[in-house]
Amino acid sequence: MIYRRNFVNISGICKNFAISFLLLIATTWSYSQDYVRGKIIFKLIEEDSVLKNEEKQGIIVVQEYLKQIDYKIDRKFPSHNSPSYKYNSNGQKLVDLSLIHELIVDENEDLDYIIQLLYQSGVVEYAEKYYIPELFSYTPNDPLAPSQYYLNNIQAYLAWGITRGDTNQIIAIIDTGTDLTHPDLINSIKYNYNDPINGYDSDNDGYIDNFQGWDLGEGDNNPQYNANSHGVLVCGYAGATADNNTGIAGVGFNSKILPVKIDNESGRLTMAYEGIVYAADRGATVMNLSWGGVLGAGQFGQDIINYAAINRDIVVIAAAGNSNNQIPIYPAAYNNTISVAATDINDVKWSGSSYGITIDISAPGTGGLTTWPNSSYNPGSGTSFAAPIVAGAAALLRSHFPNYNAKQIAAQLKVTADNIYDISENNSFQGLLGTGRLNIFRALTETDNPYIELIALEHTEEFYSKIQPGETVNLSAFFRNILSTVDNVTAILQTNSQYIDIITQEINLGTAPNNEIINNLENPFVIKLLNNYPPSNKADFIITFYNNGEYAGRETFSIVFNIDYINIFPNTISTTVTSKGTIGYNYPNFNQGLGLKYSLYNRSLIKCAGLIIGNSTSKVVDNIYGATEGTFNQFFKSITNAEFINDPENSHLEIRGSFNDDNAGAFKMNLKIDYTIKAWDEAPDNKYLILEYDIINNSGEQYSSLYTGFFADWIIQDNKSHRASFDIDNNLGYAYSTSGGYYTGISLLSDYAPKHYAFDNQGYGGSLKISDGFTSFEKYTALKSNRNSAGLFDTNNDISTLLGSGPFILNHNDTLKIAFALLVGDHLTDLKQSAISAKAKYTGNTDDDDDDDDDDDNYVSETNSQNPYKIIINRNPFASNIFSFDFLVYNQITLGITITDIHGSLVYKSNPELLNIGNYSFNVDASKWSQGTYLMQLYTGENVQTIKIIKL
Repeated sequence: MIYRRNFVNISGICKNFAISFLLLIATTWSYSQDYVRGKIIFKLIEEDSVLKNEEKQGIIVVQEYLKQIDYKIDRKFPSHNSPSYKYNSNGQKLVDLSLIHELIVDENEDLDYIIQLLYQSGVVEYAEKYYIPELFSYTPNDPLAPSQYYLNNIQAYLAWGITRGDTNQIIAIIDTGTDLTHPDLINSIKYNYNDPINGYDSDNDGYIDNFQGWDLGEGDNNPQYNANSHGVLVCGYAGATADNNTGIAGVGFNSKILPVKIDNESGRLTMAYEGIVYAADRGATVMNLSWGGVLGAGQFGQDIINYAAINRDIVVIAAAGNSNNQIPIYPAAYNNTISVAATDINDVKWSGSSYGITIDISAPGTGGLTTWPNSSYNPGSGTSFAAPIVAGAAALLRSHFPNYNAKQIAAQLKVTADNIYDISENNSFQGLLGTGRLNIFRALTETDNPYIELIALEHTEEFYSKIQPGETVNLSAFFRNILSTVDNVTAILQTNSQYIDIITQEINLGTAPNNEIINNLENPFVIKLLNNYPPSNKADFIITFYNNGEYAGRETFSIVFNIDYINIFPNTISTTVTSKGTIGYNYPNFNQGLGLKYSLYNRSLIKCAGLIIGNSTSKVVDNIYGATEGTFNQFFKSITNAEFINDPENSHLEIRGSFNDDNAGAFKMNLKIDYTIKAWDEAPDNKYLILEYDIINNSGEQYSSLYTGFFADWIIQDNKSHRASFDIDNNLGYAYSTSGGYYTGISLLSDYAPKHYAFDNQGYGGSLKISDGFTSFEKYTALKSNRNSAGLFDTNNDISTLLGSGPFILNHNDTLKIAFALLVGDHLTDLKQSAISAKAKYTGNTDDDDDDDDDDDNYVSETNSQNPYKIIINRNPFASNIFSFDFLVYNQITLGITITDIHGSLVYKSNPELLNIGNYSFNVDASKWSQGTYLMQLYTGENVQTIKIIKL
């Protein structure tokens, strides 16, 4: 795919068009897909800034988050380095397998919790359980059935008259092994003569004696089937030796097969996706995957498929599944695969075959004879055996069209398939069996067909995410014809979303030259989001292309509209504002959000943060932790999604929105909350956000014991060093780590008496215990109470804080306004200074004058009884090697000065000296100072004034 900065990237979107049907669970399939206990696959973010500085830095960050558990981390594919180029010749992004890691923990650990920790680190692209796919079961039929009827159906005999393939085409059979001594398979195996069986790794590829494939499941060089013979059958359909006066003929004829065994001694497919990488690195040109599962392998699985298809230009064939429904099965439903459904001798959908709009093509899959163990032959049924027939066909095409890439081979197979939708038994499956049933002869001979692919949508994901219910949007995109030039291309748009109305469904694209990009910018599809469109809901679309009425391609894509969270980067803080009263993440989705990050520090400082409101132990509403461990309440419902205010008057950034508690069920209080979030990007106001809430009582009754507060579960450094405390002078609840790191806090800006509760999450020292769930009783109790320190009572000092106020009397239709500042600082003094600045900014007690451009860089301190002097800093920030400032002393004082960097290292010190009334000038040598922030502290007796200075 071509990637453009202002386009939505289509290549990362899986073919999960029918994902909305996942809840329609049929009794014919088990959806509790197995996974390996104690194993997580995660991938580091490629673009992460820390990785640019040091390759291992991302892992170091991950390790900090996992200090509380025993673990082992290994690179999943240690022999792989980052690709030399980011894109292939077609503009498709290459996969970097070096970023994928395997995390091993105790089998009793909560993997969901650890996955949350990994996402919170800020350096992980994805983290997933390691799901084990399943074989698609086969059903032996009458051995007297026509042995290979499918060769006639797919016109293989005519195809072999044109090409019989060649031995350079390697069909990797990623399965349960093969029968190495079967007379119809022994000569079809791609033997590795560079590594004969001699006890040495003769070809230096990391595998000793991988002469005839490899057994990844049991870790040896013998891919002979063991617990399950499924792979033996698959090998026969694709690559049984032809023209040998023995048995049957594989569709691939002269093509070779590479057996890669992926099941362990118990028959579980424990190395399925690793098998794909193994085969891809050993010259496979076609790959067959006759296994899968509903849950697939997440983004890890898509990465592996992309590695094979894009990095290695392999045609990847996958069985669609035997569930007889539309639920997508992976890897077949991933992008860059050919998903194969099964038909019978009459081209009717096989009764057990999966179907749906993720299917690419159909092929015979029942009753056809194939190889069986012990030199025998029997028929089998299932999409497992339809897929290798297509794999054999792909190998023939790769031989006949050597200049075609994998994508073009797939397109040629699909565009030349025979239409089977006019068969009455298939009427109810219109459009759900792919482009039709495979016809190899047509694929080899019809070379004047186009195939249109979708490259990218016109706009960014961010653009579409802001489209809200009731709005109309144009869908324009860029397309490319990867086969023959044609002059009359039309396109039809469909969706399975019940929340979208397609206004303009069909467009004309006109001429589509080979390998050139066309677009519909002038004649877009037009859609409308219905008024009930849910927040952050993904809509799936399909575009079908036609040339003079004949099929010319089909592409699927997904867009998330009406997004209910915003990522912001207003100052030294970056975070996510949701439309439902939380900050950091769109809980419970930790992959939606930034967390809370500060300066160049790329890990989140919070696990969970958000507003809590309560009037009794049975009337508490929020969207933070739920009553049971690992859950989140979803009591708040967005009314108006969070949105940026253009050209805010009194801040550099302003966000507004509103929500209510309509989802709270029995806890519902009939409240509406309007919120405003503001931020500034200049010192001294660039280390905090102001969060203002207007709580409106629409209940029809009075609330006489209402409390509200802002909760945060902090992650500063190692949990074992967490501390929490309270600064009464600034109404500031703050957290820090004795191991170092930054300070975080929440300050109450409204003029109410504060209530501050510092939690020892595990319940130490008499704290409310919230590590096992956070009940409404515990929330309301904390809202009413004061507990001003935490983290002092045990070695595991995981802490949280809740700062609020109450009780309030809130009558019907009345509004309670309350405001907080969310702050991060380099140290406690810095945090307190930001709290003071936030209070001044909120109350309007500030000397800022945005119109006074000449004095923006000046700093003039106030003079009072405790400050009998005035300090004037002429330039702050400053860019020279001399830092200059003046003192006007009004009463005799003894003054000492220190300047430190943000790590506390001293860069300047002036010992205390007596200063009489007068004017004093100071010039400090700053030539050795690095660019950054410094703190100047002025000592006059017991009084200390701190001023932040910045060198540019």
